[in-house]
Amino acid sequence: MRRFFWLVVLPAGLAAQQPAVSPVLPRALTRVQDTTLSVWLFVRAWASLDEISARVAALPGTHVRVRSRWLHAISADVPASALRRLLKDRDLSRIQPLGRFKLRHRAGRPIPDLAPLVTFAPAQGPGDTCGVTPGDDPVLGPSAMPYRQLHLRPLTDQGIDGTGVRIALLDTGFDTANTAFSGITITAQHDFVFNDAVVKDEPAKDALGAQSHGTATWSLFAGDVPGRLHGIARGARYLLAKTEDIRSETRVEEDNYVAALEWADSIGVDIVSSSLGYLTFDNGFSYTPSQLNGDIAVTTVAADMAAQRGILVVTAAGNDGPDLRSISTPADGDSVLAVGAEDSSGTIAFFSSRGPTADGRLKPDFTAPGVAVCVVSGNGQVGRGDGTSFATPLLAASAALVKQMHPTLTPMELRAAFRSTGSKRAAPDSIYGWGRPDVATAAVFPTGVTATAPLPATGPLTTITPAFTWTVGTTPPSATPVSYRVRVSRDSTLASPLVDTLLTAETLNLPVPLKAGSIFWRVDATAASGETATSGRIGPVIVPAWATLTSLSNPAGMVIDTAQPTLTWRPVAVSTPPGPFTFDLDVQRVATGVTDFNVANLTDTTFSLTQPLERNTAYRWFLIVHAGPDTNIIKSQGSFLIVDLGIPTSTLLYQNFPNPFPAAGRDSTCLWFDLPIAGAVELDILDLRGNPVRHFVPGPDFPGILPPGRYGRGSAGGGICDSRLMWDGRADNGHPLPAGVYLAKLKAPGLIVFKRIVFRGK
Repeated sequence: MRRFFWLVVLPAGLAAQQPAVSPVLPRALTRVQDTTLSVWLFVRAWASLDEISARVAALPGTHVRVRSRWLHAISADVPASALRRLLKDRDLSRIQPLGRFKLRHRAGRPIPDLAPLVTFAPAQGPGDTCGVTPGDDPVLGPSAMPYRQLHLRPLTDQGIDGTGVRIALLDTGFDTANTAFSGITITAQHDFVFNDAVVKDEPAKDALGAQSHGTATWSLFAGDVPGRLHGIARGARYLLAKTEDIRSETRVEEDNYVAALEWADSIGVDIVSSSLGYLTFDNGFSYTPSQLNGDIAVTTVAADMAAQRGILVVTAAGNDGPDLRSISTPADGDSVLAVGAEDSSGTIAFFSSRGPTADGRLKPDFTAPGVAVCVVSGNGQVGRGDGTSFATPLLAASAALVKQMHPTLTPMELRAAFRSTGSKRAAPDSIYGWGRPDVATAAVFPTGVTATAPLPATGPLTTITPAFTWTVGTTPPSATPVSYRVRVSRDSTLASPLVDTLLTAETLNLPVPLKAGSIFWRVDATAASGETATSGRIGPVIVPAWATLTSLSNPAGMVIDTAQPTLTWRPVAVSTPPGPFTFDLDVQRVATGVTDFNVANLTDTTFSLTQPLERNTAYRWFLIVHAGPDTNIIKSQGSFLIVDLGIPTSTLLYQNFPNPFPAAGRDSTCLWFDLPIAGAVELDILDLRGNPVRHFVPGPDFPGILPPGRYGRGSAGGGICDSRLMWDGRADNGHPLPAGVYLAKLKAPGLIVFKRIVFRGK
């Protein structure tokens, strides 16, 4: 079932002199037969709504219908002559027409609004019109299907019935005298069509059976026909708003919808359910698909404003499927729950309207049973109906049960709870949205499983023994205790977890420390009542190295002049046990990997070497960190060189390093030599045939006569190598040389010496 009302809304103009105008208005003003137009007059922010309303009402022949403080706008019937004056009013920001509801029936779709709203199965007994069969539930009878599909019985069987929740229904009218609603609390009722307090059919005013659609939708909340139908939320308090005039010859404006929302808010309401849609009108006004962006239709804007005020608005997606972009307003609202229809097997109904919205958002939000749904069709009568009109109250009533159990949940938190349990949550789309929610699970775990620590962040953890913590919020007593399966793994699939354990606390302290690198983790919760929820995969979480070397660990290398340096480091945090940390220290020659010094079982974070290292030799140092039986090795990022500041006693050509090269992130190799006396020096790179390929001395950076000294070393601030004596595998002309074995040749007074260099190529 559906109701569709449409109006065209133009983007708001902010012209300083005159209000923005819908393009259909000039055409409408030329039609002699339509001398009075129904329009929305949007008032500029600085102007008083009351003053503008009084000014408009004073215009001859003008009738102010609704003053919306939410929209800061006025709905009015305005003669063409008065409208021409308002088109020049600087206090108005925008003028747009109202439309009239246009009743239309597309073949194969549920017939909207007018009879028959429901189809009757052959009677099997007095009032037995909804296919009662032996073995049906004695209370729900044939109306059990939605309870089963939405997983409501775990809640309703323990007496959850919407008590304390205030629900407003906006529809065609309601048969408040129907015995199916005996014992239901009606807080307030108002007829916005005829502006009185009677929401049931009024003879001589309403079309016959106008109330049937609203009565049918209300019955899914609050109806009770013993053995045939039992409403989901009979304990709720109801506000009934008759907003729709189904007589096609009478204007039925969207302003009734807006006024009803503001009326319900003024009384106090938690949930609004409207099985209505506004799309096309019988005076030619209609919304285009491009205007269904959530910001155009006044019904949509008002519904989103209701959500901002803490009201959950649930509305029908429409019955114009299976075409894409076939939803109506206010289903295009960002904060509105638009509901599509599915059958008892969970398959989308062919007529259920599809999204997305004009701005690309997924709609509908959810689906619920909307095919062959049992609804009240008369006094003591139950029939079957099709349409998103019936899926909508089923979802809204389900939300009322969750709201009763968790009164502080906001509209968006209720939406999130349903999304997290939707049948299509893994891949929501514009046909099902997030699918059919599991209401019992949403009630037990409305916030799901929320990890609180450790979480992915821009930097690594500060400890290698973090506490894994999470929360599921407040769970009902029937769901406790909740058990948790926690997995921690190196791989994102969690196929080979480091930890896989069951517990009832919402925290896990690891029995072993974590090694440096990335980890992923997940928590799966299971309530005592059987409902489940999951945090999903969390990560990557970066685990740091167990310590940071804070001295002699420059990636570019370092030069020092002491043979017994002090080594320092900074460990991360560790719990006890497996902490506290102990440390082993190892100092190795870069060229050979031979250890020149080591010490074990340190507990401090600084150590001065107790024996000297060899000068003019490159070293790296390693820290082995122990936490219980586990270890982590950290090596210095670069090497360090202890220079000999004295004059060399002999001419030496040192083995280049690294060799082979490139290696360990270095694309060049270092050349060192010592010269004890001044003299002519040549330093070249030769191929194996003896042909020079690169000249260093003499060259652009060195003259042919050199003073005594140690060459090739860097400085304390610039690494262990002199950049002028580093070979990158290129010839003198800059061209790269092929991989292979080359020779470094040093010619000095009284000496010629060679060293083999292995070049791996680039």
